[in-house]
Amino acid sequence: MFGIERRSSLLSLLHDKKSITVQEAAARFDVTEETIRRDLRAMEAQGLLIRTHGGAVLADDINMEASLEIREGINIKGKDSMGRLAASMVQNGETLFLDASTSALYVARHLKGKKGLTVITNAERILLELAKCDDITLISTGGFLRKKSLSYVGRAAENAISSYHANKVFFSCKGFSPRLGATDSNEQESSIRKLMIQHAEEAVFLCDYTKFDKVGYIATAQLADISRLISDTPLPEGWEKEVKEKGVRVIYPNS
Repeated sequence: MFGIERRSSLLSLLHDKKSITVQEAAARFDVTEETIRRDLRAMEAQGLLIRTHGGAVLADDINMEASLEIREGINIKGKDSMGRLAASMVQNGETLFLDASTSALYVARHLKGKKGLTVITNAERILLELAKCDDITLISTGGFLRKKSLSYVGRAAENAISSYHANKVFFSCKGFSPRLGATDSNEQESSIRKLMIQHAEEAVFLCDYTKFDKVGYIATAQLADISRLISDTPLPEGWEKEVKEKGVRVIYPNS
């Protein structure tokens, strides 16, 4: 396993367990404890975790944004199941907005059999994922490239989005709760998502369990902005009732 893959798996494990010891991680990944310590030091430098004596705990800094490589390795199975379900909602011939979230990337991976789609995105990874699909028209927003997320942002990207209309937008964010809605930790990404929601007939929110009760300092979408919420696991107790009362349909894979 390469270092980036191991660190992604470590972060995913921390999302589940909240803490981990060096000894436990070394045994799990079949590497030396010194290798794990190097991983933890590198991840702490990114603001992803806090090292403790003999291990690490998950950082909960509202300004923290993991790199794309790290985020792609978090909850792969859950995001893939959500992506498959989201793609099943897409009809041939539709126009879609896909944001630069890793959840939207998993949607893109399941769109390849669709016919006559138009996909508008600010995500470089999604453009590359769908580039060989002859039956999908791709439109890049262009703009300033954020290297950490490989996403296009800024005025040029916003102007491009504002000139289009889509049947659906599939988007995600840093965190979610029924009270605060969908929140983000990057203002430029949030602005792009807001515009996509504004210029789409229907907004589908991709909310895997790692988003529950996480909070970003920027409000991206309220429940009133969302038509459907897809999650890989049941929402926390009381949430589903509150969400449905606002007119949002909650959907789970295999439900």
